[in-house]
Amino acid sequence: MSMEGKNSAHPLLKGGRPAYPHGFSSGEIESLAALCDTFIPALHCYGDSKAEDAHDFRRISGSQFGVPDYIAGMVTMHFPRAAVLMVRLVLLCLYTRLGTLLLCGRASLSKASPFLHLQNFAAIPPDVREKIVLQWSRVTGSIFDPVFHVIFKTFKALCLYLFYSKADESGSNPCWKAIDYSPPYIPQVEKRALEQGIIDASSETPERLESFLMEAGFPFESSKESEDGSRIWKVKCDCVVVGSGAGGGVAAGKLAAAGHRVLVVEKGKYFAAGDLSLLEGPSMDQMYARGGLLSTPDVKVSILAGATVGGGSSINWSACIRTPDHVLKEWAEVEGLTLFQSQEYESAMTEVWERAGVNSENGTESFQNRVLRKGCGALGFEVTDVSVNATPGHNCGSACSFGCRTGQKKGTPDTWLLDAVAAGARILTGCEATRVTWSRNPNCTQFKEKRATGVLCRAGRNQILVEAKATIVAGGTLMTPGLLLASGLRNPNIGKNLHLHPVRMAWGYFPPQDDPAGRCSEGNIITAMCKHIPKSYGTIIQNPALGPGCFASITPWISGADMKERMKKYQRTAHLFALTRDRGSGSVGQSLEVDYRIRDPSDKRNMDEGLEIALRILIAAGATEVGTHHSDGRVLKVDRSKDMEMEIQRYLKENGGWCPVISAHQMGSCRMGVNPSTSCVDEKGESWEIEGLFLSDASVFPTALGVNPMITIQSIALCISNRVSNFLQQIRSSHLLEFEFAPHQSVPLKNN
Repeated sequence: MSMEGKNSAHPLLKGGRPAYPHGFSSGEIESLAALCDTFIPALHCYGDSKAEDAHDFRRISGSQFGVPDYIAGMVTMHFPRAAVLMVRLVLLCLYTRLGTLLLCGRASLSKASPFLHLQNFAAIPPDVREKIVLQWSRVTGSIFDPVFHVIFKTFKALCLYLFYSKADESGSNPCWKAIDYSPPYIPQVEKRALEQGIIDASSETPERLESFLMEAGFPFESSKESEDGSRIWKVKCDCVVVGSGAGGGVAAGKLAAAGHRVLVVEKGKYFAAGDLSLLEGPSMDQMYARGGLLSTPDVKVSILAGATVGGGSSINWSACIRTPDHVLKEWAEVEGLTLFQSQEYESAMTEVWERAGVNSENGTESFQNRVLRKGCGALGFEVTDVSVNATPGHNCGSACSFGCRTGQKKGTPDTWLLDAVAAGARILTGCEATRVTWSRNPNCTQFKEKRATGVLCRAGRNQILVEAKATIVAGGTLMTPGLLLASGLRNPNIGKNLHLHPVRMAWGYFPPQDDPAGRCSEGNIITAMCKHIPKSYGTIIQNPALGPGCFASITPWISGADMKERMKKYQRTAHLFALTRDRGSGSVGQSLEVDYRIRDPSDKRNMDEGLEIALRILIAAGATEVGTHHSDGRVLKVDRSKDMEMEIQRYLKENGGWCPVISAHQMGSCRMGVNPSTSCVDEKGESWEIEGLFLSDASVFPTALGVNPMITIQSIALCISNRVSNFLQQIRSSHLLEFEFAPHQSVPLKNN
């Protein structure tokens, strides 16, 4: 990207930002610096070379450029309190000699003098530290293996991801030249149409907020400022929508267009196309849940979820796939939800498809997609084209997962939310819904004792009580359950039935002179997929977007030198992922605690089969070496004089250690159904417990979907918004336009 593009980006998305304050002690930072230098050591350079960038790259170490403080700040900012304490405890142990002995064993003993003596981690020679860290990743059969694996995975991911994704004031990283990477050059687009309907509630004065809402016709009042400077704001509307992603955006657009006063509350920030920097580190920090560092507590599953205006639709990979017929049949016939075999749902998919501007004119295909097509063609596997919700010629490369700087990707900020704002809706950003408010139902029109009255939000130091006749929660599969539980809902299915579409990846290296041509960071992310495993509960093969930081974080680490060699192959390493439609499920709790393991035997079989097929495709496409991300880091050299089928089987059988799992799709945590004993909402999307409370996101999926869920989320949201509109019309016809809103006693308003 040009300097002009970098300098025009939003301050939060630029490089060179100071580290978040962290409070780590100097001893903890010393231990963290030693870990950084272990995972990314400074290496000796042999002989003279014209490849100055490569020599500089070898000499760079992980503790340079303020990386330890940067890591400490990210941990403090994004990790839950228990995880922060765990990280600091490990670092404190490594700072002490006794703690180092506990975590590193006899390798921590110094033999430099006639007598053995203890030393802390930073004092251990680098080559010995490397062996210690590698041992943490091994499977030894000890009862302490899980503990050491968590330590290894946590610090390996932090050190490598943040080191390779961090950008300086000029928007660059000293390692990027050596790996042939730079963020794409995309001219700034002055496209801020949504801005007229958005205000950052966390930073605005009461006067500004009142003027913003009153001008749009929303009744507003503010309490007096308390001693600590906080206030309570109240605003009334017909419908409040929590979340602005694929589900919330559609609901807001449709309801506002139907003439209802709609207010959207969004925890994340709004970044217009011209605000984007396309820098991996700052963008992940601001636009992804927990800065892109969200995972299960055991760090076995890494989870990517949007946390900005537009949610996942702003940072996804543009793939658009209609709800598969076999899934519609299953949801209708097995789950009893007739909506999914109705003309209404079919029409909703068509409307969503058209509003998102979906097209199949993807222009020049990327290196990775050409690898997929070439390998499948050689093996006789069918390849399906994947359409995208972007204008023809759209090409942001892998950086489109950090927002679309061209403004061509049609996420909800460029479609449904525009419709909503044009029809009078308003969006409050920096506004976190903390509880759904409810009162005793005076009408019991649906035999429910409770009635939703809106949401209580936190915006900076202030609270906002949004009083509404209908409440739509669309915070996403991971956030919606926590909000419901915090609001006192008791349905036992809330947070259960969580599906993640677990993904495992295979990689293949293609020397620069080989075909297919290109670089892995360039071209549209997904334009093709292979469905060679022809089962409804099976696996599909596609390509991922991987910036240098994400690439480094999932690449097996067996030594500092080996890791740098792998990073130098970044641009010519193609990845294929095997995405499994999971039968098994997990759960998510009130504090975003995700419990998910691959428990179902068929899921494990499908994942293993998908990984094998991905390896076969890469070899057939011409890779000279391939591998998985198992922790032992083994590489399969491709020798075409041998029986490669047999070599693949031997390789997979001998793979050791653990393999990371990644999820970019979450669904089902508040499933839709026909019975409150097995579901959270009915076919209208309305809570079984509280009248007027609707859910409109992927959390209502009855089962896992098996493909990219964006079109399905929006289609379901469209149907649910029609039902919400009917609900509001019934209120009007019943002369209940101005019923009293009384928050339940469990939701007191306080100036705190």
